Amino acid sequence: MVSTPSTLYSPTGILVEKQQALDANSESDQTNSLSPQQLQQQRDQYILSLKQHQQHFPAPSFLQRAYLNGILHKPKDIAFLARMAWRAIYSMVRLHCVELPFLIATRFQYSSKHHPLGWPWWWTIVIALIRGVGVELKTIGHLRFVGHFMEGFLPFQMLFVRHVKVQKNVKFKVSLEALTRPERATLAHVREELSRRGVSVDIMNPSKEYLRSMHYPVQGPHAQISNMPEEVGRLDEGGIYSLKGEWIEALHHANDPRPRTSTVVLYFHGGGHAFLSPRSHRDYLARLAKEIGPGTRIFSLDYRLGPEHPFPAAIHDAFAAYLYLVQPKHEALILNNKSAAQHLPVDPRDVVVGGDSAGANLAAAFMIYLAKYVQPSMSPKYVMPHATLLLSVWADPTSSLPAANNNDWYCYCPGPIGSHPFDKKTFTDFKALNLARNYICGDVSTNANARNALGEERAWLWYASLAQHPLVSPVHRADLSGLTNTLVQTGTHDRLYDDNRLYAHRLGKENPGKLVRLETYKDQVHVHQVFSILEAAKTGLKNLARFIERSRLIRDAEEGIISQKEFQEVERRYLGLGLIKDKSVDNVEWVVVEANGKESAKDEGWPMTVLSKVWPLNELIEA
Repeated sequence: MVSTPSTLYSPTGILVEKQQALDANSESDQTNSLSPQQLQQQRDQYILSLKQHQQHFPAPSFLQRAYLNGILHKPKDIAFLARMAWRAIYSMVRLHCVELPFLIATRFQYSSKHHPLGWPWWWTIVIALIRGVGVELKTIGHLRFVGHFMEGFLPFQMLFVRHVKVQKNVKFKVSLEALTRPERATLAHVREELSRRGVSVDIMNPSKEYLRSMHYPVQGPHAQISNMPEEVGRLDEGGIYSLKGEWIEALHHANDPRPRTSTVVLYFHGGGHAFLSPRSHRDYLARLAKEIGPGTRIFSLDYRLGPEHPFPAAIHDAFAAYLYLVQPKHEALILNNKSAAQHLPVDPRDVVVGGDSAGANLAAAFMIYLAKYVQPSMSPKYVMPHATLLLSVWADPTSSLPAANNNDWYCYCPGPIGSHPFDKKTFTDFKALNLARNYICGDVSTNANARNALGEERAWLWYASLAQHPLVSPVHRADLSGLTNTLVQTGTHDRLYDDNRLYAHRLGKENPGKLVRLETYKDQVHVHQVFSILEAAKTGLKNLARFIERSRLIRDAEEGIISQKEFQEVERRYLGLGLIKDKSVDNVEWVVVEANGKESAKDEGWPMTVLSKVWPLNELIEA
């Protein structure tokens, strides 16, 4: 078993001193007898393999780095800016010269292409403008150019948020070799079996069997588990890289009678694994912290993005951030600024994990990674976060589900944004910005690596294999058993509506006894919670805070901190607020939230029997 170099919390929240044994650096039980020199040799070999990959491909040029930073400098970018302006003008002309007369003529009895009846007219204008710009985004440079505007504008809303403290630019460094030891220990049996068969695991020339191991579970001593690919992004000398984030804390004040809470939220921002940052989500997270209660702290991680750092870099970053919270003296972390070094360990019993869109994909994948890839080789084991918050989770990056491919214009998020891993022609001919490909393979025009620079056929083989990985597409491939209480929020006009419904359905079926709740907000779009002017956004934040409180009570009841009678009294109070617990489906509180905030059990989406068969679950692709 792999042990860690400082301290862990026991399930009762008491600090447990861990052993300073030689197996702290082992990659499997069999390596406990290795000498320190042999262990150092293993570390050196791991770092050398990372360095050898980097040497095969040149670093991005000055102009490529500028483009990745959203600095447009190509002649075709002028056409992009012109098209954006044209789309904005066209959207306004169409709304007021075509849609509005239609609505007046029909006395607002029918929805038009751009205006559902449940929306105010000003909101239709906002969404039409955003959607008009969104359909013109064809490259990562375009995406990040728009992202800079969002990151510049959205934080100004903080001027209207009081009693919140923000600590920006909290930096620390990570040793990838030390960070991934538990993962490598858990996967030792998989890789030993591949080695025994003589399978080529060279990422420059991978065999079909090696690629197949990324999505086809291999039987081992712990359970069936899929292999993990090595990172292909560029790292500093010694396999070191930098991470940063920011703390947001809700302060106590005289007008708030609520007691202080010890809740700490580890949050991952959205952005298609390609753009945005904690800066773009600062206002929304400040409002969430205030809603949860005084004392709430949120650590918003600025994780690594594609195309510079394809999968699984973001998942490793999530694990590093979790260690930064609960075990800041872990040997994988190098705290290199005062704000990070002064951070004290957080009781993992108080940790909640959350994210929106691609950040929710990362939150879901991290929880699976912690449960399936880290815990089996840990002694003592980490305490799992007691709750997970998933807002418009991008659970199927390949856009294989029906809602991701519909043609309605109500959601500002364009679709599809990924391609089916069983359809090579669609992958090759994809004209729009393929965010799934960017996350899995990167972009050869800006960041060459072993997955994208050795021909389209090789890129397809990597994509077809990794798109099916349980940590990339958890809604289809992952074993979801053993996870914690989870709240999923979506909207009826969310492009990822089906992702959220199917993921919640599977979570409930595979985690009996856990609290799994799906909230569908009528007439709402993708991640509507970030739009502070919407009443539905305020309702969503209240429900997030309420779910955290419910999950905490469940945790306390399970640990005997409160009696079952006390817990049941609180649950009855929550039921009085309108929770539809007596009408749950497949162990899921399946709730539709109306425009007035009231809840019902009505659901009009595709049946689960249809969604669950979109992928051929029993016929895994032979890469």
